[in-house]
Amino acid sequence: MQKLLKDLSLPAVVAGFLAVLVSYSGPLAIFFQAGASAGISSDMMTSWVWAISVGAGISGIALSIWLRAPIVTAWSAPGTALLVTLFPELSLNEAIGAYISAAIMIFIIGISGTFDTFVRAIPKGIAAGMMAGILFQFGVGAFTAIETTPALAIGMLVSYVVFRRLFPKYTLVLLLISGVVLAVALEGA
Repeated sequence: MQKLLKDLSLPAVVAGFLAVLVSYSGPLAIFFQAGASAGISSDMMTSWVWAISVGAGISGIALSIWLRAPIVTAWSAPGTALLVTLFPELSLNEAIGAYISAAIMIFIIGISGTFDTFVRAIPKGIAAGMMAGILFQFGVGAFTAIETTPALAIGMLVSYVVFRRLFPKYTLVLLLISGVVLAVALEGA
């Protein structure tokens, strides 16, 4: 407990908070888009978000205590973004089956210790291209938002430029948070 209190500092708390905020809120906005494109009821979305939130919280705390390192668990932004493009052609049952199958495969790969081997086998350019291809539509959406919500989009852009100058260390985080705010605002519009 004394080591925990010794390591406790404002930069550590801010870094931890931002890590959790980005890993949680970014995919959450995409998750709502996937749910909307699948025609999921608000009750089911509430249940899913609650289950994912509690599961991520418990697993993150348990893993952090067990491994004595800060561990953040959350849902997959690229996987959820891919779902947005697959609905409504993909049924809800097929999506749930795919998530469960992927979870089992990831668990087996994780406990077998072969994850690093698989990751090294994927060329970095291909991995970056896959991620960019999946998330491209969300990046373009930020620019098209200027037409529908100009004050919000321009306000976030100005905020980004100002914070980039004042807090360059946190610029990427602020950019991601701005994207989440924009996506949530557009979803409600």
